[in-house]
Amino acid sequence: MERRLRNHRLTIAKARVSTMKGVTEFLHQIQNNPEFIARAQACASDAERRSFLREEGFEFAPEELEAALSSWAFFDNLKHVWKAEDSRKSKRYEVLLKVTEINGQPMNDTVILDISAWGAKIESMVSLLPDSPVELSFPLPGKEKEPHARLAGKVVWAGQIPISKRKHAGLEFYNSLDQLNREGKFPLEKVKMAIQKQREDIEQKEFLSIKEFAGKVGVHWFTVWRWTVEQRIQFKQVKSGCKILIPASELLQFSVPSE
Repeated sequence: MERRLRNHRLTIAKARVSTMKGVTEFLHQIQNNPEFIARAQACASDAERRSFLREEGFEFAPEELEAALSSWAFFDNLKHVWKAEDSRKSKRYEVLLKVTEINGQPMNDTVILDISAWGAKIESMVSLLPDSPVELSFPLPGKEKEPHARLAGKVVWAGQIPISKRKHAGLEFYNSLDQLNREGKFPLEKVKMAIQKQREDIEQKEFLSIKEFAGKVGVHWFTVWRWTVEQRIQFKQVKSGCKILIPASELLQFSVPSE
């Protein structure tokens, strides 16, 4: 009798594990299920959101739950994102340009993810407010010792990246890149050539995904993700919307940081 009861409990536990939803399913829902987003946004507090997630079958580690709850602010800004993208008349190019300064303040964790003739999207640990002025300074890939390119404009939208401490922001330039190029204030052709060279260099390298890296090191993938944010290891995002990748060469010289 005791053995049957124990087996029954194990069966229930296994069934529960197999039906639990984690970060991957959460990201899928918030990216593809507007109804799910609407129901979550209808919650008036974090306590209600926690209950909602439990009712939906989600179970997170504490740090994952905190990131999931904080990500809802991102969706409050989606209408501004969609409006900005729908009204964008010029073609958008996916890039990976490291920003060294924002409004004269040094940066080491900010990148431009895409750029068009009249705007750009950036990712950063810095919070920017909609309608605030912004000036970016960044070196061209492979030409860090040359004078940095500068772009000025305003923040159109800003928000939290889901399951992340990082933020996204959409910028609108005061002048188009073509106009700045004609005035000698922005080296447009040099930027295009540097971006093309950067892409070619990235495509020739071997990379591991965060989960692959975690498996080889023997830790949880979320820990590796945090290490990249803390800049304990290097990472690259090959293009906007693509998973973050880590050069395989990093693994050869890597030792697990003390927690």
